[in-house]
Amino acid sequence: MALMKEMLSSDVGIMSLATITVTFIVVVAAITFFIRKSREG
Repeated sequence: MALMKEMLSSDVGIMSLATITVTFIVVVAAITFFIRKSREG
């Protein structure tokens, strides 16, 4: 819990969290795209 509090209270922590979130979204979108393309044949 202390780690989350520290992460959300500093600028570097907020940028880290934003980077992790954006990376996760891009990976999920890429996986979804490739699965749909592979089903098309």
